[in-house]
Amino acid sequence: MKVLILAALLCMHSAVTHAATRAAPVSNSTASSMVEGPLPAVETGLPVYPSQCPSGWFTQGSRCFLMVTSMKNWRDAARHCVGQQGSLASVQSSEEYNFLQTMVTISGHSSAWIGGFYFQGAWLWIDSAGFHYTNWKVQNNVYSYPCLQLNSIGGWSNHHCSYSRVFYCARSLPTC
Repeated sequence: MKVLILAALLCMHSAVTHAATRAAPVSNSTASSMVEGPLPAVETGLPVYPSQCPSGWFTQGSRCFLMVTSMKNWRDAARHCVGQQGSLASVQSSEEYNFLQTMVTISGHSSAWIGGFYFQGAWLWIDSAGFHYTNWKVQNNVYSYPCLQLNSIGGWSNHHCSYSRVFYCARSLPTC
């Protein structure tokens, strides 16, 4: 049931985001996406744009995101995302953060791995993006807890990388 609710809300979020950011509709068909199986179509009354993301991925801004609900430690999650032709997700804006935080909250999980890690005195993103946007709830000892998780109750925090959690993969939208 939680997956169906998540799917419906994400489809509506995607339709609203596209309607607000695109000038002209490509099609007026019904939206559908997939997360570990097909999601129900949602009729919003808004113009619907075809997703350029692979099946099961969600479009947010200029990137595609995948929430993986199988539990993995941070390193295995990073490997899994590479196998999906992406990386653990960096978070580059409050819009991306809100999108991911909504997904983890609706999924019923308390946290999810994202691609931040502490290395040689600095926080970095595994996809080499700049670490400019931050949303810390708690920052623990960086030497004992060098991996970032996004929290369902807000913000992110660092934890030991060996904990198993759900996680987000991200990749750029395909270019034409």
